[in-house]
Amino acid sequence: MDEPLSNLDAKLRVQMRTQIAQLHQRLKTNMIYVTHDQVEAMTMADRIVIMNDGKVQQVGHLMTYTTGRLQIVAGFMGSPSMNFFDAELKNGRVSNGRGLDVAVPEVV
Repeated sequence: MDEPLSNLDAKLRVQMRTQIAQLHQRLKTNMIYVTHDQVEAMTMADRIVIMNDGKVQQVGHLMTYTTGRLQIVAGFMGSPSMNFFDAELKNGRVSNGRGLDVAVPEVV
């Protein structure tokens, strides 16, 4: 299914999500469900595939939501999405050369 709920209003989308999930349980079959809506993906899936530019970036269970292995996955998942900046870890300190200089605990 390629974004089957994208043009529905919010109330109908919730109802249809429930019906699709029930149909999935009843048929006991695999489904591929394409969506850009993270809430939809989290409520409908037991495995998630994150793609970018037509390439699979990460495959996993719902823990993918909190454990993005790649920066593109970590930046895409969640709301609000993560912010990134370049920094260097040296001698127990993180610094970015622009005024950030912070001690990092041994266990992070």
